[in-house]
Amino acid sequence: MIAPESPLNEAVRLLALKRTHLLDTSPEERFDRFTRMAKLAFDVPIALVSLVDDKRQWFKSCQGLEARETPRDISFCGHAILSDRLFIVEDTHEDSRFADNPLVTGPPHIRFYAGAQLRSHEGYRLGTLCIIDTRPRSLDGDQRMLLEELARCVDEEINDFEASKSRQEQLEKTRILSALNNLTVDASAPLEQKIDMALDLGRQHLELETGIVSEITTDVYTIRWFRAPDDSPLEAGLSLPVEQTYCALMLAKGDHLAISHMGDSRYRHQSCYAQMGLESYIAAPIEFDGKLFGTLNFSSVSPRSKPFTDLDRLFIVWLAQWMAALLQQHSHEDTLRKLSENVPGMLYQYQVLQDGGSRFLYSSDGIRDIYGIPPEAVKEDAGIIFDAVHPDDLGYVNTSVDRSQESLAVWESEFRVRTPDGNWIWVEGRATPERRPDDSVIWHGFLANVDEKKRSQLALAEREQLLRTLFELSPIGILLTSFKSGQNFDVNAALLEYSGYSHTEFLALNYWDVTPEDYAEQTQQAITDLKEHGRFGPVEQEFIRKDGTRFPILFQGVLVERADNEPLVWSLVEDISERRKVDRMKNEFISTVSHELRTPLTSISGSLGLIAGGVFGHLPEKVKAMVAIAARNSDQLKHLIDDLLDMEKLVSGKMELRMHSENISAIIQDSLDRTSTYAVDRQISLRFENHHPWVKAVIDARRLGQALDNLLSNSIKFSPPEAEVVILTHLHDGLFRIEVTDYGTGIPEAFRARIFEKFAQADSSDTRGRGGTGLGLAITREIMSQMGGGVGFKSTEGYGSTFWLDIKPDESDKPDESDKPDESDE
Repeated sequence: MIAPESPLNEAVRLLALKRTHLLDTSPEERFDRFTRMAKLAFDVPIALVSLVDDKRQWFKSCQGLEARETPRDISFCGHAILSDRLFIVEDTHEDSRFADNPLVTGPPHIRFYAGAQLRSHEGYRLGTLCIIDTRPRSLDGDQRMLLEELARCVDEEINDFEASKSRQEQLEKTRILSALNNLTVDASAPLEQKIDMALDLGRQHLELETGIVSEITTDVYTIRWFRAPDDSPLEAGLSLPVEQTYCALMLAKGDHLAISHMGDSRYRHQSCYAQMGLESYIAAPIEFDGKLFGTLNFSSVSPRSKPFTDLDRLFIVWLAQWMAALLQQHSHEDTLRKLSENVPGMLYQYQVLQDGGSRFLYSSDGIRDIYGIPPEAVKEDAGIIFDAVHPDDLGYVNTSVDRSQESLAVWESEFRVRTPDGNWIWVEGRATPERRPDDSVIWHGFLANVDEKKRSQLALAEREQLLRTLFELSPIGILLTSFKSGQNFDVNAALLEYSGYSHTEFLALNYWDVTPEDYAEQTQQAITDLKEHGRFGPVEQEFIRKDGTRFPILFQGVLVERADNEPLVWSLVEDISERRKVDRMKNEFISTVSHELRTPLTSISGSLGLIAGGVFGHLPEKVKAMVAIAARNSDQLKHLIDDLLDMEKLVSGKMELRMHSENISAIIQDSLDRTSTYAVDRQISLRFENHHPWVKAVIDARRLGQALDNLLSNSIKFSPPEAEVVILTHLHDGLFRIEVTDYGTGIPEAFRARIFEKFAQADSSDTRGRGGTGLGLAITREIMSQMGGGVGFKSTEGYGSTFWLDIKPDESDKPDESDKPDESDE
């Protein structure tokens, strides 16, 4: 804090102060009226007539302050009398002279001060007419002028010379302020009514017949409101070029303009005078939000009987400022209304009073959509709003409001309210609190209907809880990992039980910590499948337990994206140790049974063949028929045992493959020759479209022929009589493909997932009636897998099927282009 210095003429200044005989006298109405005017005109809580004595500042008139004096060394007025200019401190917290002043840090908590010097008739500065606020602010040029004007009025009372004239001017100013004050009494009146009252007030005070509020847009002058005699040609909305109006003169001057007699003024040669003929004219600009809106002007076709006085000019300026404030408020309210109409929910200002009561100072029309009531219903009492809150949520809402009021923290809440039709909906609110000088709190915020979103969130949470339950209770291991790093993010109880890890231990691992290096190639293929198709597997591999041992798993997964776009992989990890054990036992059983049956079955089949062939003489027809049936069944059983043994060898890896570079077309032709008799018996024709007769591949020719025989016999078996089976070859994605297409019954949708499984056959009676072991396609898949190839199919039920074998061609034996036959000749 910096204490004020004493003026150089302090001794004679104090003498002049004493000669006023005002110190320590009782309050007087002639001074009080000016502090009341200042308090009202500047909308401040405190206005003072302060006289600076040698050790104190003493208040001749106080508005808003109980103290009659304060020490001079902490006074603001002590600083003010050191200058001839208006002394203003816009924010005491930002001014080092006053930031720690006890009048700032304590009552009355001064944040803003403006003081106009009061002078004796000799010119000595005796004190100030000052205004004080508890919040930072500033004064524009007109307000500064008004404060100094009021101070001059106080000067006149202090010096009491030309009392009659001074008192007349004071009465006039009081009348002006009173009139302006009357305009603000009915705050609820419509805008048009308030403007009409102001225009009528101006016409009466200035004794002029016409009053206009205009709007100026670029170079266009438009009458927005006016008051004039009944025979006036004016009308609202009338537009003229600005240069044709008297307002052009005011705008050129850059300030208010007053002309008592146009014909005797320096403006008499202006074109606007010739066109309109107005003799008396007074106007002031209406400005708000940093730009010109238009003008407030009063005029008459007759000269004014007496010139405009300074008070008349002051009146028009004040009235224009009042009009600007009114239009600014209306503009902001209109903007707020338009915005609120397009904002879902309601905008509001909610106030909690000192006595505990509450009300909504403002509420947009959106309150109807939520509560079914108009804004007016809560202007005085907000109880109806709280009555609509769900009983289970009311305590929480009240507590959150109390906490926000106490800490002035932003209020946020979600709760349920009852709509007019009796339903409960979820709403969401957010508001910023502000403590007012009267210690009440006002919240500025919004309330929106979020019922659909909230119910979706609750349903989602419920589904997530259900999925989490299924996740934890699933007997199959489930794992969530990062696609990029392989880091584990989540794991269920089943996989923890398989692996022996705790939840924390497992999340510290990544994919490679539990996957043997032997499966690097398989893992790379899974990564490729995830990138291209969004999923991989199922594939069989191994998993490393915590103790270092391995167990077999069936592994498959899908690619998903988190909200932050990080790719993740959900994987199913099934422990197939028991399945492998059962399969091994089954295969061993089948192998044992097959070997034990093969020898006696071969003997039985041979004997039946001899008997059926007549080696032992002619047989009666009935016996011959029975022997033929027994021979066919023994052959079928022999084929089944052969297939079982082939499958056992393939699965156990005991089947020896003789891999050589072979011409594939020759192998296909051999297979066609072998199955042609069966096709003729079934009345089926075979067509071979050989597009690549030169292609070779490193294969076991016998086993490829066996795989193709299985596809051909199936196609013939399931084709209707006189149908066609087509065999064609083509290159596909770098592989040589053999396709076998029939136009038979097709494969049922429910059976397709099991078609390559052992002993798999469709369940229809028609299919069962066609015979077969159910091992052909399973053997074909194993043969192609062990030769590095593949098998697949596509089918439309009722229209036929296409099966294919994929083989990698032998690039080392690829013929020159010149050696290839011309495909157009095929």
